[in-house]
Amino acid sequence: MAQKIPKIENAEYIGIDAGCLRILEAGLDLAYGIGDFDSIDSKELEYLNKHSHLEIHPVKKDETDSELALAFAAQQGFSPLFLVGAFGGRIDHSLANIRLLMYRYDDLILWEDDQRVFVLLEGKHVLSREFKHASFLAVKDSVLSLEGFLYPLTHAVLRVQDIYTTSNTIQQEQGIVTVEKGKLLCIMTNRK
Repeated sequence: MAQKIPKIENAEYIGIDAGCLRILEAGLDLAYGIGDFDSIDSKELEYLNKHSHLEIHPVKKDETDSELALAFAAQQGFSPLFLVGAFGGRIDHSLANIRLLMYRYDDLILWEDDQRVFVLLEGKHVLSREFKHASFLAVKDSVLSLEGFLYPLTHAVLRVQDIYTTSNTIQQEQGIVTVEKGKLLCIMTNRK
């Protein structure tokens, strides 16, 4: 299922492989295209060459196309980084994208129409009630407090192996997450 590409004011759109075509189909400007382009045919590649600067990498490489695109975007100084369609198919690619978020790009947001995944660093964070479910998983051992949630927490220790903070719900207009120590993966979703 193709994800709707969000229209973000003043954003530079970097396509990853066939995602370049999705950006153009959405009527958005494609600033750059990055990848090995193994998922498109030669006519589509020729078309893309006319509409953007392409950075073509070999199919045999040590990095995923997403990894290459995020590194390029970070080198250009873009922030925050949005990766649309990060969960679009293969589970190995989905996990690789989550690991890029957890361990390399704190300003990355994995974006789907009905869910977002991002990290929360130490400090106070306000989450809107836009999504039905909110889950928190520790990237490293953490201490957190949750206010305005169905299951509130106060100074709770959350270890990397813990999953008891899965599937919570914001009960008020907004939920307050205070990360007193550590780093959390936050998953906001409207899926059942």
